[in-house]
Amino acid sequence: MKKLSLLAGLALLLLQACEKDSTAAGLSGKSGSITRFAIHQGYMYVLNLNEVRTYSLTNPDQPVLVHRLETNYGLETIIIYDNTIYLGSSTALYILDISNPAAPVILSQTNRDVEFLGGCDPVVVKGNYAYSTVKIIQNICGMVAAESALLVYDISNKSAPVLVGTYLLNMPNGLGYKDNYLFVCDAGTDRLEVFDISDPLALTLLSNFSVNITDPYDLIIEGSKMIVSTQTDFQIFDLQNLPELKRAGLILK
Repeated sequence: MKKLSLLAGLALLLLQACEKDSTAAGLSGKSGSITRFAIHQGYMYVLNLNEVRTYSLTNPDQPVLVHRLETNYGLETIIIYDNTIYLGSSTALYILDISNPAAPVILSQTNRDVEFLGGCDPVVVKGNYAYSTVKIIQNICGMVAAESALLVYDISNKSAPVLVGTYLLNMPNGLGYKDNYLFVCDAGTDRLEVFDISDPLALTLLSNFSVNITDPYDLIIEGSKMIVSTQTDFQIFDLQNLPELKRAGLILK
């Protein structure tokens, strides 16, 4: 949690330090895809292992717990996209309705194949598709067939998401996208992988544009800059000539 907080807190500072034009002053800090809380319309949503807690921020100095939503065990990450909450867990992708932001309701929960059970599950969403990495840290109950992968879901019907793509990876962590390019931190291969997602039903891994990075963990994209967090540093990339990535700076942790 300390590293995640540091990543989110440094995002604005790093981007402003690297941006050379006048737009830098207007940037706002963002969190990465591996985070356990989110804020929306005056409410904060916080994950426990099997529960989403909603806090009212009417008085930001004294958050008040107003709702508790139980789930299966293993909640990992949370993002909000298009007034909808997406939860990554060790067993499923959850989609929550927050038309009443004080009381989230589960719209759907995916069923994950047995080989992908037990994996961490950050999620990002673009249009009608959700992209989720599943990182199997260890086999569960001797499941030697357990695998790590990038999973793609069609979420055009939020009440019934459909798995439409599976792309095996080594040990994927955080991910994010800009335009039609998806970036995935893969600690198992020490690479930042680049996918062309122009066709969400048939992603293309752009190996020639992937970047060697030791232990990539999570990333933040803001405008034409991307910050990749590793175990030892923050690496900053220029995204102006995608899919080519150009290193623009580095800050040690």
